[in-house]
Amino acid sequence: MARRDPPVRHTKRDVSEAALKLFCERGYHSVSVEEIATAAGVTKGAFYYYFADKEDLAKDLWHELWGRLAEAASDVYDPEEPLAANLKRCFRATLEAISGLGEARFFLKEAWVLPKVEVAGRADQQAAAALIGSIFDVAGADALGGLDVDAASAVLVGAYAEAMLHILTSGEAEPALAVLDRVVEALAPAASSTSIPRAMKPERARRSGRKTTLAAELRGAGAKR
Repeated sequence: MARRDPPVRHTKRDVSEAALKLFCERGYHSVSVEEIATAAGVTKGAFYYYFADKEDLAKDLWHELWGRLAEAASDVYDPEEPLAANLKRCFRATLEAISGLGEARFFLKEAWVLPKVEVAGRADQQAAAALIGSIFDVAGADALGGLDVDAASAVLVGAYAEAMLHILTSGEAEPALAVLDRVVEALAPAASSTSIPRAMKPERARRSGRKTTLAAELRGAGAKR
């Protein structure tokens, strides 16, 4: 008797991609776990092997999409440039990258209000605020004109989150980006001429034991949860 080849092993990514496609087509709340499993070609049991429930899957998708936006910031970040210009460029790159997500941006808009995603999103914001705070620290106390680093970082990331939500809702990036630029200028009046020292990247790499990027640090914070 001929030996049959083993069945193709469906991965977690198969399930995630099938779910995202259905969420974008019909909306998160209109799609069931059974429909996701069928679209991915797996059983419901296989779905629950990877995810606790549908909302857990949504949280996983959120982190993946957040990671893509973080990559956009990492690509344009330049420690040789003035701090304020760097912040503006990174924020602009991530927010403009939303349009590159295609229909996935509709999932981001809908997922924002899901409890597990909201908790994950706030944790991501805290990680981003901590990262921006470390950049402010390296730039020096004068960069913020005497403002508290933690408070300034939290306010800046909060403004960024609201700008993202506005873009997801309105579909227009430029008005939100213009406001965000003003926020950066107001919070960091002395930062327009303050560059990040060359020592910043090596120091951060020594602390982590590896070469790091903005995107890796943002994603890594989410992966620890």
